[in-house]
Formats: sequence, C-alpha cells, structure tokens
Amino acid sequence: MIRISMKTDYGLIALKHIASLPDGDLANAKEIAAQFSLPPNLLAKILQSLAQSGIIEAHKGSGGGYRMLRNPTEVTLAQVFESIEGPVHMVMCTSNDGCCSIEDRCTVKNGLISLEQKFTEFFTSVTLADV
Repeated sequence: MIRISMKTDYGLIALKHIASLPDGDLANAKEIAAQFSLPPNLLAKILQSLAQSGIIEAHKGSGGGYRMLRNPTEVTLAQVFESIEGPVHMVMCTSNDGCCSIEDRCTVKNGLISLEQKFTEFFTSVTLADV
C-alpha cells in the first residue's frame, strides 16, 4: 500500500486549518499543534517549507502566524507533497539519479514509470479544497 508520510499528513491538517480561517486571520504554529496534537517542532518545519514554496505566508513577531497565500482551489496535492517532501517518486528507479544497480536488466521500470505518471496526474488534479 502506498501511504503519504506523517509530515505530509500534518501539513495537510495544518493547511486545511489555515484555509478555514477568515481572510486576514493568522494561525499560530503552536496553537495548530496543540489543537490537533501534532509535534510542534516538526509542524514548524513543515509550515516553513510550505511558506518557502509560496503556498502560505509567514508573519513573524508577536501576534505572527501563517495565512494562505494562494487560494485552496489553486493548490494541488502534488504541490503540497513536493513542498514538504521534495521530489516524490514511488521507487528509486523512477528518479533521475541512476541509483539502481539492475536498471539495465529491469523488467518493471517502464510499468512503474507509467504508474507514477498516473499518480502524478491524479495528485495534480486534486486540490486542497477537494480534501
């Protein structure tokens, strides 16, 4: 079974919460962590990654927090996954780093590449608003 990581799960929970706030309101990382029983330090790193990718905006200082920078209907799950995890591949042989020792005689790589493309197409078609 293919599963999303806990980091991505926490990121989606936080994003849905931030997206549910009235326009202009900020969500504090510690408050989100407490409300959803998430590890605060890990959540802070996840939110930083999402801010660096331009999905949310960070406001520093006292009274600071996070708000959506983009409309949830325009943020795809593929973008969220990549923001948190980096380039996502089902198996190592579908990445471009050539790390597979049996690549020259592999009988499943083409099928896995095709399957990975279908997953990517699906996660690109699903937005944060759909979740």
